[in-house]
Amino acid sequence: MSLAAGEMVHRLRVEELVQATDPEYGGPVGNPQWTPVAEVWAKRTNTLRATAEALASGTTIAPVQVRFDMRPRALTAVMRLVGVKGDHDGVIYDIQNIGVSNDRSEMAVICTSGANNG
Repeated sequence: MSLAAGEMVHRLRVEELVQATDPEYGGPVGNPQWTPVAEVWAKRTNTLRATAEALASGTTIAPVQVRFDMRPRALTAVMRLVGVKGDHDGVIYDIQNIGVSNDRSEMAVICTSGANNG
């Protein structure tokens, strides 16, 4: 079962942490920086149960759990997603889990936001 294009209304930027290297000596230079890899469209679903559980446990900063459904692409849990435009512009989503459908027509990415900056 494939996602309809009209359902994917949220734009996301995929970023990965990149460490610069010295061109002459090959060693690391400076701190790693988040670098854009791609921009994708996705369907967003808030997972309210996880947020309610965090608040009930007494967490002072309750992370919001979100599920993004999108077309399959190379994505790993060490990357992050950042909202582009709309009501989630600039929101950083830490990838927690990635699942691909049996027919490989879509993938679900479970993320949290609000706990840190990636």
